[in-house]
Amino acid sequence: MLLRLKLARVFDRAVHAMADMHWRLLGGLILFHAASSWLLLVLAGETGLSSPATFLYWYATTAYTVGYGDLSPEGVAGRLITAIWIFPGAIAAFTTVVAKVLGVIGEIWRVRRAGKGDYSKMTDAILLVGYHPVRTPKMIDELSAELSKTQTLVLLARQVVGDPDPRVRYVQSESLTSAAALTRAGAAQAGRVLVYADNDADTLTATLAVSAAVPDTAHVVCYFDDADTAGLLAQHCPRVEIVLSSGPEMLARSARDPGASQVISALTSHLYDPATLFSLTWEGAVRSIGDLTQGLQRHRATLLAHKPAGAGAPRFNPPFETDVEAGDRLFYVSAARLDQPSVARL
Repeated sequence: MLLRLKLARVFDRAVHAMADMHWRLLGGLILFHAASSWLLLVLAGETGLSSPATFLYWYATTAYTVGYGDLSPEGVAGRLITAIWIFPGAIAAFTTVVAKVLGVIGEIWRVRRAGKGDYSKMTDAILLVGYHPVRTPKMIDELSAELSKTQTLVLLARQVVGDPDPRVRYVQSESLTSAAALTRAGAAQAGRVLVYADNDADTLTATLAVSAAVPDTAHVVCYFDDADTAGLLAQHCPRVEIVLSSGPEMLARSARDPGASQVISALTSHLYDPATLFSLTWEGAVRSIGDLTQGLQRHRATLLAHKPAGAGAPRFNPPFETDVEAGDRLFYVSAARLDQPSVARL
């Protein structure tokens, strides 16, 4: 009775494995078919195919349906074995492997398209938290224009994005504060994070969750319409960079100084004007603002502001005698970002 139960279990597992065609079972079947084919050919006296290396080559070309014709069974028995046993089994094994590989690739594609992918092992990713059908694509355009080969954009959104941008990896979650979703989006190893939710309340909670999930070296930026909500976040997360809506101020400034809004727009987006705003962290020896200003001009760049390490806000038009130390940040206007060799020669 016990033996019958064990045999029933083995049979049941075999049936399920055959139905799912697991890789282990498939590999076992191919190995069994290849070994039995070789043994049958040896018994049939096919000495030209009995060498393991020669048989492997012939069996592979047979399975791939290439059939170069340089090798083939010579005797009647060998040809019958090939026609009845080897051809059907080898070709079936090859087509099954191809179908299974394509099925795995298709499943990965479907999972990622549905926002269920896992990018937790991705390093130095740029994470976008929140989705707006108009603003988010613009941010993707801006970021993609300067994306390095080692960086990848990951979008974490509550909405189901029907046609995700192929330039981003998409993660869908019911909550932007979900620790599991942030983990899948690669927050634990992200280099930069942009939070732009539907409203300030969502932005506040999402930024708090992001700040707890990302490494200390990550740069987190978020957008607010309301200054009071932004101030509340600044009290709890002082290292987060907060961007406030400047619509009313921009209107007033443009009324007093016509064209001011166009200049500011050109500085914040390189998609519309070749001259735009960049920044760099100074890593060299102590230098004066005057020396660095001249160095930037040699590269057709203009120094705009200086932010000492640990300072709250950048200083515009700093005196030429001001020292710039390692860790300070310089903001400059240029047609393109300066590379590290150019920065070292300033």
